[in-house]
Amino acid sequence: MATITWNPMMSVGVPILDADHRTLVGLINDLHHSVGDDEEYATLGSVLKALQEYADHHFAREERVMEICRYPSMEVHRRMHQRLSKQVSDLKNGYDSDRTAVRAKDCLDFLHKWLIEHICSTDMDYRSWVIGHGEALSAAEALSMTGPKTNASLDWRQLRVLVVDDNQNFAQVLRTILEGVGVTTIGVAMDLDAAKTRLQASVIDVVVTDWHVGTENGLDLVAWIRRQPALAQLPVLVLSGHERIANRDVALAAGADEFMEKPISARGLLICLSRLMRKDKSP
Repeated sequence: MATITWNPMMSVGVPILDADHRTLVGLINDLHHSVGDDEEYATLGSVLKALQEYADHHFAREERVMEICRYPSMEVHRRMHQRLSKQVSDLKNGYDSDRTAVRAKDCLDFLHKWLIEHICSTDMDYRSWVIGHGEALSAAEALSMTGPKTNASLDWRQLRVLVVDDNQNFAQVLRTILEGVGVTTIGVAMDLDAAKTRLQASVIDVVVTDWHVGTENGLDLVAWIRRQPALAQLPVLVLSGHERIANRDVALAAGADEFMEKPISARGLLICLSRLMRKDKSP
């Protein structure tokens, strides 16, 4: 089944809701590429988690907008959201309990159908009620994946991230999650030498590295960073699909600031990065 290309016909005319839709399209495409991946559990499991979280987040945004605009078919739309959320949740939970329970074709068929029937058809019905409604759009923008926005919230658009992972599909999943909250500067290094070159040549705010980068050890990169005077305070998050959570202590002892297991949670990743950046700015 071919991947989906975003086009203007999918737009509901509301930038923040269109951005959500593009993220969901990106995650569906990531799922398409993740089936059969060498690290399928870490990659596909992360995509399904992210789909569940982004779908719930997007539906909450849409419902808040429709509520403020007094959209007459809101309850019908809400019930459709509840049904779709349950289907995505069932896919994710089924995969968590039995990795053979999610048939790739069935999963992709459902997601494509959802995209075409819900985003490109049903969502168009509220278009005329929402366009130009400033209060509704402000309310939607106030809802974020990491909680209500405040003056202290991280400006994701300014964040510069370096992802170090030899798995292109997983790196793309991270890119989709980050782009979904507005991050535009995302570098990807497939090995430690490439990572070091980028760190020496570019200004990076945070590093997200896998524990295993090909045959290399991501903790060696962490140790190298801590030896560089200009990079010694750079926040580093280590991810791993092989080590148990007990090895969090090993990663932290090596100089990492945080550790997360794969499959990752999109919300968990974003909260972790937000926390790291606040810590980095604290006196």
